Amino acid sequence: MKHFIYILGFITILSTATPAFATLFTGGVTKVGEQESNQVIDSQTGAGVEFARITIPQKNFRTYTDANGNFEIKKVQITQPTIMNIEKEGYRPFSLTINNNESLNNPMKIEIAKSEAMDISLDSEILHLGDDSFSKDSANASDFKLKSIGPYYSKDFIMTENAKHSTNYLVIGSIVGLDTKLAKTMGQNRIRTAYSSPAEIYFNGKMIGQLQVNGDGQRIKIPNSLINANSKNQITIKTGQNLMPSDHIDYDDIEIMNLSILSE
Repeated sequence: MKHFIYILGFITILSTATPAFATLFTGGVTKVGEQESNQVIDSQTGAGVEFARITIPQKNFRTYTDANGNFEIKKVQITQPTIMNIEKEGYRPFSLTINNNESLNNPMKIEIAKSEAMDISLDSEILHLGDDSFSKDSANASDFKLKSIGPYYSKDFIMTENAKHSTNYLVIGSIVGLDTKLAKTMGQNRIRTAYSSPAEIYFNGKMIGQLQVNGDGQRIKIPNSLINANSKNQITIKTGQNLMPSDHIDYDDIEIMNLSILSE
């Protein structure tokens, strides 16, 4: 018997009452099928990926896959959504959000894709945006351990002429901490009376999208008309602001990981 669950847009780990069923993570779609242990596999061949690096940065956890791509997560306590990262040379960085300890009881099968020549990795580290002032009921507040780099992040990079003939996306591997009205409606924080504006995405000074909810694998399309071919381009991510009346600007504290530009 097989059960399949499909989730488009962003990925979060689903828990199940039967440990023999595993969650398969691949390209913005989540499926549940039979699996006995955590495993990282190649998205094309289905073979296990050896020596992939598995980290949960906010828990100081690190391990590696074995010759069959299997790995274990032991002695990690998770009470709020936390980012897990998978890295392997020659593959696109991949991250996903672990909701709680029950999620870890459900074995994971994670598909990672090999890098393409036009891929641009902007940043693979966790970035904390905001002002280090947040409620204990804010989304993921208990897991914020990094100091903020400020209310925005910018990165310059070069895109070739070929990019103007492709469909290009900014991909946000994972984001936690958003306290928007939509995130509140979805139960992603416990703040009763306040919420923030969405995080905003700019490409070469023009806003191209907003981030309203926490999750994984979110894509923002980059208009080809804004691309400077064979020249400097810039991505900027600005965190939101508390929309409740105040005598000062209160920035939403968020954490993001694995920023990249993908062309299709």
